[in-house]
Amino acid sequence: MAEPRKIEFVEVLVPLWKNRTMIVIISVVVGLITWGLNFLLGDYYRASATLLPAPEKGKLSALGQFAEVAALAGVNIPGSEVSRLYPSIISSETVLRSVIEREYHTDAMVEPANLIRYFEIKKATPAIEMDYALKALRGVMSTSYDARTSIVTLSIVMDEPQLAADVLNATIEQLDQFMRGKQSTNAAEQVKWLELRLKQIQDSLRKAEELARDFREKNRRLADSPELLLRQDRLVRDVQVNSAVFVELKKQFELARLEEIKNMQIVNVLDPGRAPAIKIGPKRKTNAVIAFSISFLCLSGYFAGKEFYGKQVRQWLMSFTGAVKK
Repeated sequence: MAEPRKIEFVEVLVPLWKNRTMIVIISVVVGLITWGLNFLLGDYYRASATLLPAPEKGKLSALGQFAEVAALAGVNIPGSEVSRLYPSIISSETVLRSVIEREYHTDAMVEPANLIRYFEIKKATPAIEMDYALKALRGVMSTSYDARTSIVTLSIVMDEPQLAADVLNATIEQLDQFMRGKQSTNAAEQVKWLELRLKQIQDSLRKAEELARDFREKNRRLADSPELLLRQDRLVRDVQVNSAVFVELKKQFELARLEEIKNMQIVNVLDPGRAPAIKIGPKRKTNAVIAFSISFLCLSGYFAGKEFYGKQVRQWLMSFTGAVKK
């Protein structure tokens, strides 16, 4: 069986040159159509915000709590790097539900509307509408975490610049409320536990003091009895230990109460969301060039293949059609 003849590059250029007019005209037409269709698409804008690393808090704070939870999952997160969890928290339903239900001023509607109405979601039940709205909002939202600086960048793409900024800032606000709620809840639990433990230690301290007092009243002369001296040392030590524990718990109790009533902002925003002035898409020229290039390559491949393999393909189709008819 003879080996197939090697096709030279110059031979490939011959059919392309013969059909150059058709290839160029069709490719130009495809590029122009793509460019024109892009005008039917509305402009869209990206609003971005930058979040600094969360400040390091004590063990009573929500940040320490999140770090401990992450450590259980095998992720080592220092207290100052809890912002690593921000992307997951931001995309959660707990945060986004309030963002979706909030009403915004938009150019598309006369009255303020929530995102379910804005996205024109109409389903059988409110629960289904919320699921679709969550999916739509997550689709236009993106977050990135810089492991080197612990900075989080949050972006939202929408067809209205001011709306994109409003939704972005609402998301950051809900993230901050969520973190503050976790901090307050954790501090309240700490206060409750410390209060109970303080009562127990206070009772133990009172009993130890009474035992030491009664022992001294009953044993005025201790110098002649080593055993009595030893018992006195033990009673004094019990008083000292319970007193030290009580002082430390009292200090932690006051700190926990401060954490409970404190309402400071946890999420540190370096650059809040603002309405972008420059659109990011659609990139009409780029899309037109891509469409032209794809069309040019496809047509070139078609005419080149038709020149060298057209006969074999027709024969194969005829044999295949005949076999099907049989």
